[in-house]
Amino acid sequence: MVENTEAMKKRIFFLCLVGLASVSIQPTAYASFLGGLGKTVFAPLEIPKAMLQQGPISGALNGTVNAVSGIASGLGQMAQGAASGAVSAAQTAAPYAKYAWIPLVL
Repeated sequence: MVENTEAMKKRIFFLCLVGLASVSIQPTAYASFLGGLGKTVFAPLEIPKAMLQQGPISGALNGTVNAVSGIASGLGQMAQGAASGAVSAAQTAAPYAKYAWIPLVL
């Protein structure tokens, strides 16, 4: 039972080290993802904004077009940020792949 506790402590320590190494992922990927999330969340507000500025009928039509295009571009930007983050994470983790066997032995 004591050996199992020691092995568990070693595994937790190793996972913490891996977590610290993963923090070095480029923050631009997160910025791109969060920018796209902001576009996607606030895009539906284009409809009432356009209705106030252009009138109820033309504003609703133009606002809907703007909302749909905002949601589509926001989702694209989120996907681009997520893909960039995945590539960055893979590049960061590649030198440490040789240590992947350590938690299995501990």
